[in-house]
Amino acid sequence: MYSVGLKHSGGIFRGVVAARQHIRSISQLRSLAEFQKAIAGDRLSVIDFYATWCGPCKAVAPHIEKLCKEKPSVAFYKVDVDESPEIAAECQITAMPTFVFAKKGQPIGKVVGADVRGVVQGIKDLE
Repeated sequence: MYSVGLKHSGGIFRGVVAARQHIRSISQLRSLAEFQKAIAGDRLSVIDFYATWCGPCKAVAPHIEKLCKEKPSVAFYKVDVDESPEIAAECQITAMPTFVFAKKGQPIGKVVGADVRGVVQGIKDLE
């Protein structure tokens, strides 16, 4: 956190709260209805299909979180394939991690594996 230039009289606390409001996080999707609603808009969505036991999923997660912060025009979501198998089935997920790109309610691309460069390129190509 940073607090440069903030006044001591409560300013530091307000500054920290304001800084936290600008931090983006990746939303967890748990149901097919949530998934369909999330990808319905014109904005590019990137959905990270992962499993808690998947080593490559854990390795790539910090890179995807960084991308989320760097690309505010893109919506980022994650789906635990063990908790939400209906979403994984809808997107025909067969390996983890898999990153699905979607827009206007339709999947429009996919990167299979812990390929951060592929995700970055997919965003560039589809945004």
